[in-house]
Amino acid sequence: MLFNGNMQLLGLIGDPVAQARTPGMANKILQERGKLGPYVFAPMHVSPNNLAGFVAGIRTMKNFCGAVVTMPHKSNMALLVDELTPEAQMVEAVNVIRREKDGKLVGTVLDGEGFVGGLQSVGHTVAGKACVLVGAGGAASAIAFSLVKHGCGSLYLLNRTQTKANDLAQRLREAFPGIAVSTVLPNDQAFDIAINATSLGMKPEDKLPMEEALIDRTSLVAECVIAPEITALLEVAKRKGCQVHTGVPMLSAQMGLMLDFMGVP
Repeated sequence: MLFNGNMQLLGLIGDPVAQARTPGMANKILQERGKLGPYVFAPMHVSPNNLAGFVAGIRTMKNFCGAVVTMPHKSNMALLVDELTPEAQMVEAVNVIRREKDGKLVGTVLDGEGFVGGLQSVGHTVAGKACVLVGAGGAASAIAFSLVKHGCGSLYLLNRTQTKANDLAQRLREAFPGIAVSTVLPNDQAFDIAINATSLGMKPEDKLPMEEALIDRTSLVAECVIAPEITALLEVAKRKGCQVHTGVPMLSAQMGLMLDFMGVP
């Protein structure tokens, strides 16, 4: 691949980014499309207190096409772009942005469809299933809306900050009247799918994102953390005899969609 002045820049905005698989996967897809060279995808390590300044800078960068947005910037990025798709407005977060030729930034969210698509790619379905979702941030919100959109039977939201779980539950009820959503976990129910949509599991010292008692009552335990691929949560779930689902299919299912949104032919 030759670097030259005509190259168009794509990126991953996050903190940290060293562990991310997105750049490697994106550049592989660019190569498969015959676009690696005219386009290149790079990691962009941006701390939260510098995000607004970074966004102001990329508005002026004429060869910047767009970026994937990852933790912890998904909710704040939704406040900094100029336009949100209907999905991003509903979720109040973005995980990919596109720069228009005039510098306008447009954001959307594909985490939810990526998660459901990743499950479907290995033979799982959410229709009619009793689901538990841990987290209420940008990725969790997107996944919650997609679970309901694809017909989950019931959805239980757990979050360290109860007010955020309550807010997400209210937004779901407004968007999908009649949906069975709760922020209180019943003590005597079995669950089909339990999902970690927090960042817990990225570091070896992280505590488990859900209680082992919940894992004991769950058939399938799913992750959104991508690195490490097998987190401590999935290790525990496997040891208890649960089916497990890593975070990699979620990213794979949405990577092509992200490049499309950023304008890569």
